[in-house]
Amino acid sequence: MYEAEELIAKSINNIGGKIKIVSVDILPLVREQFEKTDMNNGMLKDYFNFSLDADIKSLIIVALPSSPCYVEIEWDFGIIEADIPPVYIHRDQQLSMIKETVSNVFEHFHLKSWPVVFPKKMLAAMSSFGKYGRNNLLYIEGMGSCHRLTVFGTDMICTEEIELASDLRMDRCSKCGVCINQCQTGAIDKENIQIAVDKCLTFHNERKNPIPDWIQSDWHNSLIGCIKCQEKCPANAGLWNRKKVGEFSYDETQMIIKATAFEALDTALQNKLSELNLDRYFDVLSRNILLLLKAKNLL
Repeated sequence: MYEAEELIAKSINNIGGKIKIVSVDILPLVREQFEKTDMNNGMLKDYFNFSLDADIKSLIIVALPSSPCYVEIEWDFGIIEADIPPVYIHRDQQLSMIKETVSNVFEHFHLKSWPVVFPKKMLAAMSSFGKYGRNNLLYIEGMGSCHRLTVFGTDMICTEEIELASDLRMDRCSKCGVCINQCQTGAIDKENIQIAVDKCLTFHNERKNPIPDWIQSDWHNSLIGCIKCQEKCPANAGLWNRKKVGEFSYDETQMIIKATAFEALDTALQNKLSELNLDRYFDVLSRNILLLLKAKNLL
């Protein structure tokens, strides 16, 4: 199977990604570590499924670059740049690219693959594919936190022995407090290795629930999510390169704000949001645009 591993790695590298293949035997260790140090304070304990198809012999971890970006939004007083952190947009396109790339190799070697649902970041850190930052994000050499992580199972035999990482966190975090100082909500604490998820701005503005009163209006900085703990992180130096990915006219902005459902938008605007994968967040887009405008003193 070494030839298959080599070809898959080469194919992923050709589309700008990085890959790590590990034996499925690592999974019980990942589960044990997850239950011991749940980075999300128990909020995802019922989401993950550590039971796998018996034919799965190895796990393939893939990271593709995912840049921080922004869209231009036209408003009464001109155009604002609305930030979007890595991972949020172009999800479908990147997953399709990975699937197509891997499928070509799998078909040649008569291999199968299965979707899996368990803590990807922890698996990647334990297999030395990356390391956790203090902000609970995974950092990968050459990509920083600007990547999309994907994991799937396969019946391919992994030829490498399991070598668990001795430390799941970046060494530099113990001497650095940039993300702590940047986080306005206090979600990142010097004395705690886990972030306080219920204080994280991302946790609140991804959900339809009302934004808590204790979150100040000028803390909002992104169309979805939050960039504060990443944009100034030293581990992202030279890697945090914002890209413009779209623009919304005044009329389009008004339509998004006023629409009660995604289907109520005209087809062109639906397509524009879908292409960016922002349709997945439509339920909160209207509120978040208004919060962002207010944070910039434009409301």
